[in-house]
Amino acid sequence: MEVHNAEGAATNKQRLEVLEEQEELIQDEAKQEEEAKETGAAKPVKDDVDLDEKEEARRADAEAERAEAAAEADEAAKEEKREKRENKDDTKN
Repeated sequence: MEVHNAEGAATNKQRLEVLEEQEELIQDEAKQEEEAKETGAAKPVKDDVDLDEKEEARRADAEAERAEAAAEADEAAKEEKREKRENKDDTKN
């Protein structure tokens, strides 16, 4: 029970650290935007990239590649069995 509680505490601590880092990043972005408005030289910071979608797409592509490789391996194994049977039949005749 103590181990389980310790694991949960570590997870909560990690979550807190992530939230604190996100808060710092948000503050930095706000500061950059404010400086850009003051100088008028730079464009405002944009956060329009969804990294999660890209990761999901990569995972889907990797899964498709694995499935294709498995299908090719299965087909190669079937072909090898056919060839062995044919060779066996040729040997008998």
